[in-house]
Amino acid sequence: MTEIPEHLLKRSKERRAAIGGEETGDEPAASSSGTDVEPAAASAAEAPAAAPAAVPEVVAPPPKPLRPEVAAALSRRKIPAWALPVLLAIPVWAYVFQGTLEPPPQPADTPIALGQEIYKGCATCHGADGGGVSGPALTSVLETWPDYRDHMAWVRLGSSGWPTQVYGANDKPKAGGMPPHPGLSDEELAQVVLYERATFGGLAEDSDEYAELESISHGEETLDEVGPGPVSERDGVTPEDVAG
Repeated sequence: MTEIPEHLLKRSKERRAAIGGEETGDEPAASSSGTDVEPAAASAAEAPAAAPAAVPEVVAPPPKPLRPEVAAALSRRKIPAWALPVLLAIPVWAYVFQGTLEPPPQPADTPIALGQEIYKGCATCHGADGGGVSGPALTSVLETWPDYRDHMAWVRLGSSGWPTQVYGANDKPKAGGMPPHPGLSDEELAQVVLYERATFGGLAEDSDEYAELESISHGEETLDEVGPGPVSERDGVTPEDVAG
């Protein structure tokens, strides 16, 4: 046999001793009692942990079906972009169109416009809309005074100047509240009577009576020239009574 040199054996032992110390941490291999306890504890510590219990997967319920009207609304085509200016212009168009339905304003010098200015002094008793306040409503003025000449005579004379205790075609009792207006000229008298009969009574603009009142309003005729009306003659109103 080949004999191993002594210095190699010594180096081998030292090498094995160094390797053994690194693996055991230079700690003694056995306890004083001779029982191998630490390796068992190390084995227990190095045992793998138990795997966690599996969590069951939660499955979401299927979505509820849409109601038919909701589905129809969602599938309906949206307003195209080019239609938005049209929709915005509709209110403006409606406002302009409404303006075309209103009657054009009357010129300030027409008989009906002049009569409206005079009537402002009558509105206190008869109302701005002719519906009556302390005085009777003028919405039935054509029934009370079917003839415009009797209407003009009544406005000029008032309750105190009318010779009977009743007035009008339907013989209304005088309450004594209608004041006389002797200061109104024939033109002014025709203007305010035309306004009341056309605005509140519905006198047609194309009627002969409307044209006659306009003629007096322009000074082309006088109340004396057109003569008294039938109710005035019945109640004894003379041309001298209503002369301007």
